[in-house]
Amino acid sequence: MSDPVPHIRRAYPAREHSALRAELLAAVTPVLLGDVEAGEAARATFEEALAEVTGQRVALGVQSATAGLLLALRACDIGPGDEVITVANSDISTTAAISHTGATPVVCDVHPSDATIDPGRVEALVTPRTRAIVPVDLYGHPADVRSLRAIADRWGLRIIEDAALAIGAYDHGRSVGAFADAAVFSFSAYKPLGTVGSGGAVVTSDPALARRLRILRGYGAAPDGPVAATGHQSYVDEGYHLPLDGLQAAVLSVKLPYLSAWTRRRREVAAAYATGLRELPVNLPSFRAESEPTFRQYTIGVPQRDVVYRRLREAGVDAVLHYVPPMHWQPAYRGRDLRGSDRLPVTERLAARLLCLPVSPTLGAEDIAYVVDTLRDALRLTV
Repeated sequence: MSDPVPHIRRAYPAREHSALRAELLAAVTPVLLGDVEAGEAARATFEEALAEVTGQRVALGVQSATAGLLLALRACDIGPGDEVITVANSDISTTAAISHTGATPVVCDVHPSDATIDPGRVEALVTPRTRAIVPVDLYGHPADVRSLRAIADRWGLRIIEDAALAIGAYDHGRSVGAFADAAVFSFSAYKPLGTVGSGGAVVTSDPALARRLRILRGYGAAPDGPVAATGHQSYVDEGYHLPLDGLQAAVLSVKLPYLSAWTRRRREVAAAYATGLRELPVNLPSFRAESEPTFRQYTIGVPQRDVVYRRLREAGVDAVLHYVPPMHWQPAYRGRDLRGSDRLPVTERLAARLLCLPVSPTLGAEDIAYVVDTLRDALRLTV
């Protein structure tokens, strides 16, 4: 028997788009009815605005955050024989992007408070083969990348921040990505800034890295090559064709100015959950004082998680389990030695209890109360 249509959804893109109908139609019409150049112009406009919002010198729209991670790793010259330190409690995109370069993922344990990488455990994993660290801003919680920056500089490592879930989040008063060599965002439908299909971006303030990203995103062609003058292509690397689609860019350009307001509302929803759940037998997330999450979801720990999860789904609450099981328990990595996977007690403990509650800026007080009440009823079944 399938779950009922959720009463409380993870995201309400139709509501957002209906409210912005006139702006969206004005933005996408030139792309749909104009020349190919209109889509390229829409992408360039969005990239310029995103760079400003994130405080970076360059933003490059790409087909997805998964593609962005692969491009960023390759742009940092990560390849066969290298090791990259990351976490196991993430989407497979994180570890797969590392593997697809020919490098080896090495997994590190996380903080129990916010489920992000624990910098105090990173240096024990560094070897002569280590080339980079990929912290994940899980659930929109900023990882402590400033602390990782000191480690990376000490060992000569790159930092590529997987901020797929965290656009709008801040740390130490700066946008996520500020302490990394590059950061990657996702714009798929369920993300804090979602489009109508797939989309992502890589941001950086390193000019050389930006040039490498442009080359790899555009087939491997030199972005300043002679093609315009001579008609001949000039390929300097084996790249991909992974630019952000112009239609998605047009939609994102309309929605980006609303990001800060939506982020404030997400924090209000999270605060309401924290207040409503504080008397219940659940583990609530907590954060460093300088961290300002964006809350892709509100992630808690509960006893008998699978029982509680089923009850919420049956009641129409679009709860999810992100990301369970962790990567070192996934079939794709069976028989592969993910170094560090024998030292992940916090990751494994969180995986047994975590439950992600919906956070959308369109949720009202009644919606939040419904989720809290349903969770309270579900927890009674576990006593």
